[in-house]
Amino acid sequence: MASLSYPKSVRLHLRKDFDALLNLSSTHYNAVFKVFWKVNALPGAETAVCGDGCRFAVSVPKKSFKRAVKRNLLKRRIREAIRLNRQSLPEGFCADFLFFYRVGEVLEYADIEKAVVEAFSAIPGKAAAKAEREAESETASNCDTEKPAGDE
Repeated sequence: MASLSYPKSVRLHLRKDFDALLNLSSTHYNAVFKVFWKVNALPGAETAVCGDGCRFAVSVPKKSFKRAVKRNLLKRRIREAIRLNRQSLPEGFCADFLFFYRVGEVLEYADIEKAVVEAFSAIPGKAAAKAEREAESETASNCDTEKPAGDE
């Protein structure tokens, strides 16, 4: 069973990692979050262990919640939902996630947890579809660049 702790190794905190995530990421929207995600390693790699390979960050905008007390409450609730549900990600799926809270009111923990679970179930499917599309486009571009020997 995966550990339910939330150690520093699963936190996304370096500026270069945030920049890479925001510049090269895909997005997933639901009623509560805009989730930026970027796959770290190829699925099935030896270093790809779900609990250790996935990293998470949480953002609650100051524009929506002026008081730090409410922002911190929401961040604690989101991190707790991530901590308890991150083992639901498929084995071998490693990615960086940024959960951006987009609702203008403080939601109950149950609603936040439901949105986190929905994101964790949808994103691996999106990642697989994206990888498949990229593989198809790569093979199509390789076929286009190769010229038959008799056409010169």
